[in-house]
Amino acid sequence: MKPHITKEQFDELSKDEKEKPYKYSSNSKDIKIKEEEKVDFLKYYVKPHKKISREVEKNDLYIVLKDLHIMYNLCFTQRGKFGGAMAVAHSQINDKDPLRFFITKDKKIVINPIITRHTNHTVDSLEGCLSFPDNSMIVVQRWNKCEVKYFTLDKDGNKLVEVFEKLNGTEAKVFQHELEHLDGSAIYEF
Repeated sequence: MKPHITKEQFDELSKDEKEKPYKYSSNSKDIKIKEEEKVDFLKYYVKPHKKISREVEKNDLYIVLKDLHIMYNLCFTQRGKFGGAMAVAHSQINDKDPLRFFITKDKKIVINPIITRHTNHTVDSLEGCLSFPDNSMIVVQRWNKCEVKYFTLDKDGNKLVEVFEKLNGTEAKVFQHELEHLDGSAIYEF
């Protein structure tokens, strides 16, 4: 299966680009991202790096749409000790020009995220990371509640829509974990 892009985006692609792993949908209610079973998604992981992801701009939406299906499928791909991930950041598959976005296993697309407010105290969070597949889970400090601002894609995948959310528990911890990847750091030293 292939993620969908709009007909306009598909029409703008070169012949070679049209052969890449996506197809357009003129009637998609949401961006469609499907699981693929016969692709070795592990080959897309890059070695952990400290490069800070750059903000996504409108002309980067093609890259976002192109890479979303890889990132989404990695959420369900076993790597080392881990049977999958809660989310995958673009910097985990791109070390040349990583963009500031991630996708969750629930298909939430988070672009140019920031934490606008958080609790004063942190809590213990037991975490692992698919970028370090052989490392054991460790306890890190996270805010249990935070308010965030980010952009997501509109239903056609060609405009950014601003989102404000209050997160708590696991969702807040996942958001912070992915922000670390986008900022060039991780829960383990490397």
